[in-house]
Amino acid sequence: MPDVRPEAEIDDFISRLGTLKVLCVAVSGGSDSTALLHLLHQRMPSISETRLVAVTIDHALRPDSAQEAAKVAEFCKLRGIEHRIKIWTGEKPASGLQDAARNVRYELLREAALELETNAVVTAHTRDDQIETIRMRQQRAAGRGLSGMAGRVLFRRDCWIMRPFLRVRKQALRDVLTAAQIGWSEDPSNRDRRFERVRIRQAQNEPGADMELLSMVEAMADARQKDNMRLARFLSEGTRVHGDMVVELPLVPEGLSDVLQQAVAMMAALMGGRAYLPGARSQDQIARLIAGGGPPRVNLSRSVIDRRANRIFIYRERRSLPKLELAPGASAVWDGRYRIKNDYKRRTVSIGPMGDNPPRLAESLPGDVPRGVISRSARSMPGLIDPKGTPGALTGADRAESRVSCIRHFVHFDQFLPDFDRVVADECARLFGCSPYPVPPA
Repeated sequence: MPDVRPEAEIDDFISRLGTLKVLCVAVSGGSDSTALLHLLHQRMPSISETRLVAVTIDHALRPDSAQEAAKVAEFCKLRGIEHRIKIWTGEKPASGLQDAARNVRYELLREAALELETNAVVTAHTRDDQIETIRMRQQRAAGRGLSGMAGRVLFRRDCWIMRPFLRVRKQALRDVLTAAQIGWSEDPSNRDRRFERVRIRQAQNEPGADMELLSMVEAMADARQKDNMRLARFLSEGTRVHGDMVVELPLVPEGLSDVLQQAVAMMAALMGGRAYLPGARSQDQIARLIAGGGPPRVNLSRSVIDRRANRIFIYRERRSLPKLELAPGASAVWDGRYRIKNDYKRRTVSIGPMGDNPPRLAESLPGDVPRGVISRSARSMPGLIDPKGTPGALTGADRAESRVSCIRHFVHFDQFLPDFDRVVADECARLFGCSPYPVPPA
């Protein structure tokens, strides 16, 4: 992959912003994010009227973090750039600190964006970061994840995280700052070998290995996009969803078994409320079931995959169904499948599975859906538990009269959705009667 000038990437990015009113820029004070803000501030006025707002996340993990955030504030003040600081308050986890910090960082960036009435945040992830991410995923045999970080990712369904520098070397950004006589901060945690990314960064690789890796990433990303288009077409043409409870897929000729396997794996994750697709061993079980080998019914990803004469039915299994207490005004995701909000002002509500009180909706489903499938799937639907412990339906025509709202949630898509997966996410949303996912602003 040839070197790419950061100025060219920024100009291309700005040209695609259209009528976006506000763009949040994540700025830590390090070289990458400082160069990002500098170039946007320098080049945007001649191309776009979008207003820049720099946002610094103070993780409060080091004594110097507040001072570093203040330096970014001063940098912005000198250039007339609006700046906000968001602080990670509360206790920090004893393990998994970097993952926790990453999730909190995105939450706080999203919070800042929504406060500014925008859905766009830009970050300074570089080609070096992409290489490190792929090497980490290789160690975990990440499969589809080897297609790398996406240039655009939808976070929590309403905030786009955009990465215009994924083809730019870190050193190229430092060269930009040096030429402009702009300094930057160095985070000492970037040298702390307790963290996996640091160990990957410091490892010695064979000459040319990084270029081979990037070529592989591009090829896998392209293949993933093509697979997604094919999967979306298959879902559109052959899939039915019954009462939000049961997914029906057709058994297909052997030449289409691979895309059917992808569809079964995807729907098993969605119906089971799982964030990740089934692993390699589970994929082998799906392949055997599709081919007619082994038992006709298997449990994977908290879902039941039930093969009948020429169809496959997928629904949530009955085990591990949670109970949830929602305070007045609170909302939460139940079972990874539904976002439930309590709009009562004084009443705490209890949510649990329908169990042996399945909704009447089951009675109105098509007659060609096996009654046993309907009966079992209905018992895993969410219910509003009354004082006597009896659940009332929260979905369908016979939903309980209450101030409790219940909408479908796809944990697989709704936390982090890479743009190259959006075509599949939109098709799944359509099948379940949900709104399509928003398009990226650039």
